[in-house]
Amino acid sequence: MVKLLIADDDRVVLFTLAEGLREAGFDVVEARDGLRALALCRSEQPDLALLDLRMPGLDGLELARRLRAETTVPFLFFTAYDDEELVQQAVKLGALGYLVKPLDVPRIVPMLRAALARSQEFDGLRAALHSNRSIGTAVGIAMRAWNLDQQAAFERLRKYARDRSAKLENIARTMVETGVCPE
Repeated sequence: MVKLLIADDDRVVLFTLAEGLREAGFDVVEARDGLRALALCRSEQPDLALLDLRMPGLDGLELARRLRAETTVPFLFFTAYDDEELVQQAVKLGALGYLVKPLDVPRIVPMLRAALARSQEFDGLRAALHSNRSIGTAVGIAMRAWNLDQQAAFERLRKYARDRSAKLENIARTMVETGVCPE
């Protein structure tokens, strides 16, 4: 089940939105201030956080900065403010969306599902980029150690991993960490 964190200091909005999203099939965690929301994101690791802009403790923008720096939790904003400058700040912080109150749960569910899908795409791209960097670096180490061209070094590493029933990425990561090429 998809877990959402909703952070809003308005009790009525928080209750209404949380209950509506629970009825729509989401697991919902609630916070009435930015500090509590940050703590819950660290401990609960929700799939997506919905952040109000104006909250005590940490406002939504500062909370978003902290989420980016300290967690992998994706977020979007919902607020009563549709000021263009706030929207631009939200975009710069990496928000997956910006919704303006009042919110109608049936109408925002598709937006939430789209944001979740986009977040999963980003996670996959990050993982692939990290994996490709490790493998690329390992191929460079192998080229130097074995005096091979790029393709030959890659194939030799791939065979080395296959012969040991290991993932090439794990072999590459070990090579990058140690700087040592297998025999």
